[in-house]
Order: sequence, then structure tokens, then C-alpha cells
Amino acid sequence: MTRILLTTRCRDSGLYDYFRENAPRDFRWRFGMPRRISFGLRFLRQNIPGISILEYPSQAEYREHLKKGWDAVGFSFYLEETNDILQMAKEAREAGVPKLWAGNYGALTPSIHQHFDHVFTSYSEEAVAELVGVPLDEIQHPPLVTEFRLPGGWSIPFGVLFTSRGCSFRCTFCQTTAFAPQPKPITLESLDRVLHFYVQHGIRFVLILDENFGNLPSHSEAVIELLARHGVRWMVQSRVDLFLRNFAEWQKCGMEGALFGIESFHQELLKQMHKNEKVQATFELAERLNRTGLYAHGYYIIGLPSETPESIAEDLRTLASLKLDVTQITIVTPHPRTEMWSELDSRFGVFESDWSKFDTKHLVWNHPHCAPGVLESLLEQGFRGCYGSDWLVRTSKKFLAMRRLQRDFSSVLMGPVRARWAAPQRLPYLPRREPCMAPPQTLGAAGRLVRTGLIENSTANSLQDS
Repeated sequence: MTRILLTTRCRDSGLYDYFRENAPRDFRWRFGMPRRISFGLRFLRQNIPGISILEYPSQAEYREHLKKGWDAVGFSFYLEETNDILQMAKEAREAGVPKLWAGNYGALTPSIHQHFDHVFTSYSEEAVAELVGVPLDEIQHPPLVTEFRLPGGWSIPFGVLFTSRGCSFRCTFCQTTAFAPQPKPITLESLDRVLHFYVQHGIRFVLILDENFGNLPSHSEAVIELLARHGVRWMVQSRVDLFLRNFAEWQKCGMEGALFGIESFHQELLKQMHKNEKVQATFELAERLNRTGLYAHGYYIIGLPSETPESIAEDLRTLASLKLDVTQITIVTPHPRTEMWSELDSRFGVFESDWSKFDTKHLVWNHPHCAPGVLESLLEQGFRGCYGSDWLVRTSKKFLAMRRLQRDFSSVLMGPVRARWAAPQRLPYLPRREPCMAPPQTLGAAGRLVRTGLIENSTANSLQDS
């Protein structure tokens, strides 16, 4: 078999932590989730066992691996990691590697394609399998465990789940419109296997990171049955309208939190972004999550062309009034092969050539109303408003109240022990399995489980990369 090494960027500059990047600078009492494994590379390794992967190696580890004689070295990366990847690719060339591959969202940038021999611009299990001559009938989900850290550093493990990959919506700012424009479900058999692994290792809380869970209704309903049968609690990423449509049923079936896009408080701006939702629906969802004690996690964008420093500051005060548990705020950043890139570059010009600045925390194009540095200051101002003096107390109360309701404080106490599975060297792969024609046996509609008390009386332990 062809000898293939797939790797991420090196970790010497520090591991990415989503919550550190979306909180005030030097904010101690925040959540934490360091990126120690690569979801995308784990999917590839699960489905094509003959390949080798390196997840966030040190530069020394990477250079040592280059000496082992590979037929191809592939790089999985995001746009802001491009500079590091191009340097790693140069080192691989100098080490005599004959073929270099690029993949993940960073590979969507046309100007870097010249540095690679093969570019994968979508989920690539089938394409890689074909290149190396391995039969692949269906995509199998690997165990993905990440370490979630409470304010203060106490660890709790999450099992990450993708029940589908891709998105049919056409938001102008999102690269998924080019990367995976049609959602494809992961088979119930595969999801059943990985959920069994989580529960077997004491991990009874799952983070569902579909682009829009519920967009494939029948599949989502079947997934909820699986979650109920395994007795796990779950948080999920989806659209505001899908949450409101399914809120009561999903809550009954174990949902403990929602991750959702807000983007703007102005209907006209949402329309321009092709974000076809109602502004008022965001306020309704945030109020409902807080009233029922569920985790609320929102995404917001600042710096659209028509916005001014004054209008942004006012909107950030509105954002803080939602009292979310986690707030992601980003500066409008055009990404290659999106409608927003074409629009902003043609109308105003993208001036930045340093790819590391395309991390959604820097202004990279000529804004008509905001001078350089203004949006970065407003970003920090927004984070400080959303994580004000009352944030830690109200979020802690919500978390403890939910744990008391579910009678599962053991999940907190045993968290650091069970989080050991989040270590890359410990997290295994599942044995390869031929596809099964019949779906796993379920217990019927998830609502039946609720009515019989099997979910409400469960002692289930509680508690992002493609």
C-alpha cells in the first residue's frame, strides 16, 4: 500500500482553544477546550486504516517523521494556518517527499494550489480511499473525545458526534457552500457504535456539531432515538428556526443546550447574508434557553459594510443583554470561494496578504466606515460586555441546577478521570465493520422513552474541526 502521512499544523505556537479565542483577553474564569485531536484526520484514519496521521505535532516530531520515507504527505488545515502549512510543505519537499496533498477548508484557497500535487476541497474519505486503492462502502464515525474545562480548569469529557456533514443553506460568509453544499447523513449503525464506545467509557454527554441538526428530519429523529437508548445527554448546533420548531421535543429527549447563529440584529443585513431567519426569533430562543436552564451559545458577526462604530457598539450592548453562556463574536472576514469574498474584494478590496490574520479577529479588507484597529477594539469591548461581572455566577448557577435536576454530580467529580480518553495517544479507533443492511434496533419513538420515565430518571453523566 502507498505510504501516506497526514498531518495538521505544528503545535509549537500553542494549541488552539476555542473559548480562549472567544473571550476577553487574559480572562481567567472562562471555559476551555484545547484542540488536541483533528476530527477530520480521525475520520480518515478510521475509514482508511493503512494511512498514518500526526495531530498537532511539535516541529521536531514532524521533522523526525519526514525521515521515514513517505510516498505522500498531506496537510489538513484552516485558512489562518496557511502560512505554517506552506512552511511545512516546503520542508517536506526538501526531505524528498514526492507528493504533497492539501485538504480541509484551508485547501479552498486557489492561490496556494501551486504548492501541492493534489488538493481535496471537500470531505475526502472516498477520494483518498480511491487514490490508495482501498474499498470504502460507507463512512464510519470514529470516537472523538474532547476535554471541556470548566472555569478554574476542572475537566469533563465530551463525546463529539457528527450525525451529518454538509449544509444546503447558502450563507454568503460560509465556506461550507463550496466545501460540502449538500448534507449527507452518517449511518445509524456507525453512530450507534460510537455512542456505545462513549457510554462504555463513562462519557455520557455528547456535543453534536452538525452544521444544522434537524435539517434532515427523519434522520435526526432516528438519531434522537439512539441518544435516548444510550442514555446520553446532548448539546447541539443548529439554526434558530429549527430549535424553535423542535424545542419542546428535543428538551424532553435529552437536549441540554443549543449552539446557534445570530449574526446580526438587523433584518436587512440577515437578508443580505442569505441568513433567512427572523431577528425576533433569536430573542425568543435565548429567553427560552435561559428560562429552562439550558446552555445558550451564540455566534455573532460585526463589521458588515453598512455598519458604523456607533451602530456596532449599540448592537454589542444588545448582544450582552441576551445573557448567553458563551458568545462567539467575529469580525467580517471574507474567505475564498464564498460570495462574501467576491463582493468585498470587488467593492472595497481585500488588502491583507498575511493568511494568519484571516482568523475572524482582524480586519483584512477596506471597511468604508471603520478605520484599522476600530473593529478589533469593538471586538474586545463586545467580549467584555458579554462576559461581565455577573457571567460566572449566572452560568455556574445554571450548570449546577441542571446537574441537580439530572442527579449526576458524579459526572463533575469523575470528569478528570474520564477525560483521559481525550488524550490523542489513548483515544482508539473502532474495528472496521462491513455495512449492515438493517438499522440498529431502537426502542421506538424517543417520546415513548420520555413518557415511561427512562430519560428523566436516568443518571446519565453530563458534561470543534473538521
